[in-house]
Amino acid sequence: MNRLECVDAFARVRGDALVIVSPGFTGHELASADHRDETLYNMDMGYAAPMCLGLALASPARKVVALEGDGSMLMALGTFATVARYAGLAPNLTIVVFDNQRYLTTGSGSGETAIVYGADIAAIARGCGIRNAVAVESYVDFEARIAQAMVEPGPWVIVARVDVSDRRDPRARGGFQHDIVEQSVLFQRAFRAASGAAGR
Repeated sequence: MNRLECVDAFARVRGDALVIVSPGFTGHELASADHRDETLYNMDMGYAAPMCLGLALASPARKVVALEGDGSMLMALGTFATVARYAGLAPNLTIVVFDNQRYLTTGSGSGETAIVYGADIAAIARGCGIRNAVAVESYVDFEARIAQAMVEPGPWVIVARVDVSDRRDPRARGGFQHDIVEQSVLFQRAFRAASGAAGR
């Protein structure tokens, strides 16, 4: 399936979710589809999902979504065990893993991830104790699962098998409105404003 279509599907059901995106095309695609101040783009590999767990624990009234790549998620598999440990406190957390079986962001476009050799991210998440961990291979299934995750309690892990066709689409490299430092400030301000409003 095409990742751009999946990002568009997520943008339609996002609501007021806080989002952190791992490095790569996904951030550019989301910025093009639906930029919000409540988004951090280009987070270092391995950090988006654990940071989102922290946000989910700190902001239980809001959905929190990590958009990861398979290479990035493979660097942080221990996150699943921690998510499972705090599952009862983080039903608002969703981790989406776009799985193209390649390390593309780092420039090693032909570098295969461990997925090619049998690693199964959804199965690993379930093995760690995350019950709502699913793998999807069609756009229709992704659309249904992401919509479900945004209204039903989790935590959720959705592993979406995508191709690399989005890399030929000009939207895949749209520019960011702000650099990562300025976007982080905007994210913090938006988060604090919403938290303050919720507390009143």
